[in-house]
Amino acid sequence: MSTERDLNLHSEPTPQMRRAQLAATGLILLAVTFAGCAASREPLSAETPPNPAVVPTKTAATDSDAAPIAKPSLHSGDVWVDRIQGSDREFRIESIHDGKMEVNFWGAEMTTDAAFNIFVYRSLTESSSEPTVSSKPGLWFAFPLYPGKTWDNRYDWEMMGAAPVRGKAEDHGKVLRWEDVKVPAGTFHALKVEVNSRYYGKGGMADDETLVFWYSPQVNRFVKFDYRSMYEGGLLAELVSYKPSKPSD
Repeated sequence: MSTERDLNLHSEPTPQMRRAQLAATGLILLAVTFAGCAASREPLSAETPPNPAVVPTKTAATDSDAAPIAKPSLHSGDVWVDRIQGSDREFRIESIHDGKMEVNFWGAEMTTDAAFNIFVYRSLTESSSEPTVSSKPGLWFAFPLYPGKTWDNRYDWEMMGAAPVRGKAEDHGKVLRWEDVKVPAGTFHALKVEVNSRYYGKGGMADDETLVFWYSPQVNRFVKFDYRSMYEGGLLAELVSYKPSKPSD
């Protein structure tokens, strides 16, 4: 009887033994779980690329910006109204003949080529000024226009009048970038251009001019025109309205 009782004691675990077995089993399962997780997670290597950065897509405006702006199709009777120092003034093509245009620049009568580059100039800031005639036009609008374009232009000029003055001039132009510019007529996506000009003649006559304009194909001309001259002063014109003499195609 003693032997059987001893055998039963060895074959049936005590409650303390059961708790120990359960704890050991739990530890084994936990270790297996951690090992499986570690195996499933691959370490990042030097060859593993990071998440790609978000690449912005081109907008429709950016796509259209890639095309150069061609010389506009202009007609006699085309009228733009610009605001200058709080006053609305007309910029009008009076006539076109032999590849040249007679253009009223807000009251100053000019003779230009087919792109508003001036052969016969009168002051933009002084009324009743004597005309200045150039051997070839000053190059403000060097079509086609596109960002990054630059140009140089040199020519002779003569200021007419009782005491004529002769001299030379040079233009240095550059197309900067497309910008959204707000004017009284609205907001336009326009190409910003800068032209620096220098005039020098006998008797120490000299003038430096800077013209910055924002050109919009939508209106066949600039929508903003910022002109500064050491001799003449400055003029800022912003588009109010545009009325072509012929409907656009």
